[in-house]
Amino acid sequence: MGKRIRYKYKDRKGIASLFNSKGYPRGKKGQPKLNQEILVGLIAKIKMNKKITPYKAWIETTKDKNFPWILEQHYKNKKGNASWWITRFQNEPDTKKNFWRNHLQAHFNKKVSD
Repeated sequence: MGKRIRYKYKDRKGIASLFNSKGYPRGKKGQPKLNQEILVGLIAKIKMNKKITPYKAWIETTKDKNFPWILEQHYKNKKGNASWWITRFQNEPDTKKNFWRNHLQAHFNKKVSD
């Protein structure tokens, strides 16, 4: 087991804020990061469609028949049932938009300086 540091609730300032109430380091918050292999594959698939904007290419990619398998790989470590997340992703357009904004948009809006 890891080393424990015990602090009272009101003493959680500075370095103590990095530990939970049981004295173990806090876990990472938020959505899990996208696997690098999946990220590279998605970017390559989107860049293959040069006639349309990257966002529209992303929407077309989500309609691919093997796309649920990719989502399953991403959501397998997330709390809850992965199939629920996949059906939510397919049925709600806002989920696709948020996924684009959180994981992929930064790779396409980079400014090239001369």
